[in-house]
Amino acid sequence: MTATVPDKFVFSAWNATRFFVPLFLQAASQSLTYPLVGIVVAHGPGGPAEFSAFSQGFMIMFLLGTIGFGLVTTGMVYAKDRLGYLRFRKVNGIIMLIEALMQVVLVLPVLAPFVFGRLLGLEGAQLEIARWSMLCGLPAQMGFMLRNVPQVLLYNDHATGVANMATILRIILTAILAPIFYFFGLVGWQWGCVCLTLPVFLEAFVMWWVARPYVRRLPLIDRAGERASVFEIFLFNIPLSLGGTLLSLSVFMLNAIINRAENGPAMLAIHLVAIGLINPVSFGALRNQAVAIGFPQRDLADQRTFVFALATGFVLAALLLPLTIPAVGDWYFCTIQNLSPEQGDLARQVIWWALPFLVFQAVRGHAEGLAAYRHRPNAVLAGQAVFFGVLVVVLLALFHFGVSGHVMGIIALLCASVATFLTIRLGLALAWIEADPAFPKGGDVSRQPPTWNRH
Repeated sequence: MTATVPDKFVFSAWNATRFFVPLFLQAASQSLTYPLVGIVVAHGPGGPAEFSAFSQGFMIMFLLGTIGFGLVTTGMVYAKDRLGYLRFRKVNGIIMLIEALMQVVLVLPVLAPFVFGRLLGLEGAQLEIARWSMLCGLPAQMGFMLRNVPQVLLYNDHATGVANMATILRIILTAILAPIFYFFGLVGWQWGCVCLTLPVFLEAFVMWWVARPYVRRLPLIDRAGERASVFEIFLFNIPLSLGGTLLSLSVFMLNAIINRAENGPAMLAIHLVAIGLINPVSFGALRNQAVAIGFPQRDLADQRTFVFALATGFVLAALLLPLTIPAVGDWYFCTIQNLSPEQGDLARQVIWWALPFLVFQAVRGHAEGLAAYRHRPNAVLAGQAVFFGVLVVVLLALFHFGVSGHVMGIIALLCASVATFLTIRLGLALAWIEADPAFPKGGDVSRQPPTWNRH
């Protein structure tokens, strides 16, 4: 007797859209809380300089957090039964402990002057604010890690709307707390840490609360052919997370090279204003990774999730298209962001380059999800390494040929995204040929060859 698959797990344009939209909104909204917290920090004794130091401390904290970058994808692959769930939870706890230890070590007097002084160029009070902000951000870091486990359960059950609800609650609470803290004079970097941390724990608590029924519904053992140990799950996560570290480092490279171009500070300002709009949409486009895992291929000829990813890329690019209209672009870039009319024209040029970038981000996310589903995390790592390498090479070439700094970043990002997509898809094709060169195009990919389990 064949088990009936619930309708929500069957691919259709509507089911995929219902699954994807909450993921996109969650990814795009992640960056909304930090400007709100900035209201609290920037009104401290040090003013904007205090917020700058606070931000750099958290930048280091988030860089350390990238060692858990691939945990949600890892959980979507392995936490589909009770045994896999328990083992994934252990891996999440181990990585959470490693992150905590790294944050504590970096704040010690032996390393802090090097990290925050030599590397970030901070000194005096700013160095101390960045140093202690990073340490006081540890509870928030742990809150983000704690939400991974229930988040995976909700994603695997296609309850992405429930997960998104918890994130929206975090944003709402932050929006409520920030003006309250400011009104009562609870300002500065210390209160900024509190304002950021409390909503994070609310989000984690809500996710754990609503995920309880999903834990009870997990089968004891779902996949007879797959018994990954805690160590194997840990190893699976490493390539995915290293890719996240490379992506974080690419931000440093972008800012450093653009800032050295002709009229660098002004060009960097234009880049940052434009990329502030592009990044949330870009992060949302990458959530096609979860779609590829949530609606796995039936066979090699099944390209429905790829077509869906391509369609979402065009739709998301269309969201930014109005900014290319002079009246709309001038309103946002000049009136809202206070750029000059000349700078507003340059910012609109960045948006034109962003349109194909978003399309390739969507199909790149799909390729990464496909690689994870086929147990090829090294293909994702290879793609991320290529992303970083191409980004740097293109930036240096554009710098050498005197290309204007305002478009250097987005052109480099576009080239890097294209190269990443091609690298992962080529790696998957070669892996399939190596596993079974005689396998037909329409072969059943659910019966993965044993060699696909090599990490």
